[in-house]
Amino acid sequence: MLRVRDLPAEEGEAINRLMYRTRDPTVMRRAQVVLHSNQGFSPPKIAAMVFWSEEWVRRVIQNFNRMGRDALYPNRAGGRPPTFTPPIRQTLVDVALSRPKDHGYTVGHWTLERLRSTVVMEGIVESISKERLREILHEEAVSFQAVKTWKESTDPKFREKVKRLRALMNREHNPPIVVAVDEMGPISLKPYGVRTWARSGHPDRVRATYRRTLGVRHLMGMYDYFHRTLRGYLSPRKSGSNWVKFLRYVRRWYPSDERIYLIQDNLSTHTTPAALREARRLRISLVPIPTNTSHLNPIETHFRSI
Repeated sequence: MLRVRDLPAEEGEAINRLMYRTRDPTVMRRAQVVLHSNQGFSPPKIAAMVFWSEEWVRRVIQNFNRMGRDALYPNRAGGRPPTFTPPIRQTLVDVALSRPKDHGYTVGHWTLERLRSTVVMEGIVESISKERLREILHEEAVSFQAVKTWKESTDPKFREKVKRLRALMNREHNPPIVVAVDEMGPISLKPYGVRTWARSGHPDRVRATYRRTLGVRHLMGMYDYFHRTLRGYLSPRKSGSNWVKFLRYVRRWYPSDERIYLIQDNLSTHTTPAALREARRLRISLVPIPTNTSHLNPIETHFRSI
């Protein structure tokens, strides 16, 4: 008669605890088969008790004798492998976030049909439905949104200027004196309506038109990139001569023998002949940012806070 091998006391107790604690019905039944066989029951009787076939009971006992307790756990298949693996899903997202021009289209935006055709023609997937593609993009936090306008730099020296900016701002040891400058304005005193007590239907009013008797001002600001200090003063005008005065203002904050790298935009008053001469005399190297890329000027974010 087929029986399980002799079970030590510890192993028998372990199988008994497993039978009571497991939530897998297959594991529970197999543990019962092993314990019944250890108690001396024959495979036909065990089959009647656990409602399995005699052949399957014999296979469980034989597997236990060969493999031990590992035979109690079913080796279930993992199912069909996913059609769209994580690398493929990431590639689909990359295509959706790219511009159609990069894939040979003349249109400016993606549609689901155009996106589906592109990923199939480029061999990323063999086939995919529009609905499944939409689901994958939604699961990867990519949504269909209205396109906002933006300015693209047409500066022919764009890469060269950006490379120079990165080299100046990524120095961890012995950093140079890097100062970002810009103007903000015009700034003027302006009346604002507040809240007050008044009779119903007769609110207090503030004149919508007013005279600027003292004129306007422009904030000439400088931001030390590595020391994180912001300085500046108010200037009555934003002209070339006032910019020359501002260069002298920047120079006085640093030792005269050290060179200053001045990050600035491409306003015409910044590069007048007088400004260029004064910069050379003051040992100031002008570092212009590319056109239409004000976000590359470190002082812009601080101006926003002001």
